[in-house]
Amino acid sequence: MKICVFGAGNIGGTLGSKWAAKGHEVVFVVRNPGADKVQSLLAKVGNRASAVSDSAVIANAEIVVFAIPGRVMPEIVAQLGDKLNGKILIDTTNNVSSSPMHQLDVLRDAAPDSPVFRAFSNLGWENFAEPVIDGQQIDLFYCGDSGSAQPTVHDLIADIGLRPVYIGDLQQAGTIDGLTRLWFALALQQGYGRHLAFKMLADSAD
Repeated sequence: MKICVFGAGNIGGTLGSKWAAKGHEVVFVVRNPGADKVQSLLAKVGNRASAVSDSAVIANAEIVVFAIPGRVMPEIVAQLGDKLNGKILIDTTNNVSSSPMHQLDVLRDAAPDSPVFRAFSNLGWENFAEPVIDGQQIDLFYCGDSGSAQPTVHDLIADIGLRPVYIGDLQQAGTIDGLTRLWFALALQQGYGRHLAFKMLADSAD
């Protein structure tokens, strides 16, 4: 699939690199494509990824992933306008000083015809880089529209090496944000470290 990732930092760079390794065509949208950090990332990823500064590239994308600081999302989305319509949109951002932490309403207002998802927001990027802890595959809880785009997002999560756990439509975004705050409390405040994740355990359904 053709994936446009806004941001090439720890989260965007890790996700984009893994998707490219799975055969997806990835374009990073960044301020300075020639920056050493960006060029180093591209050198590791190979020829299935590129970096540009012109957001017009999203015209060719099927999926747009936002991996930028949450506080700048309204500005960036406003600049993109109706270019986002019809794309599968994934919000990974966290504005930890606000409630809600997500930017789903911003995306909904800008692209009413697009399926929107909240994913890759409740774990540190280290868990995307190494999605197994002590032999256990890490679970990634996500929510979003339940239509035809949902299996695609499910598969993109699996491509990272995570176990996708869909918890419902966008009304569950607050639940995801709660998991994010729990992760911050355990990983940073309680000192468990950033390679910390959650696992859902349940009896098999009959």
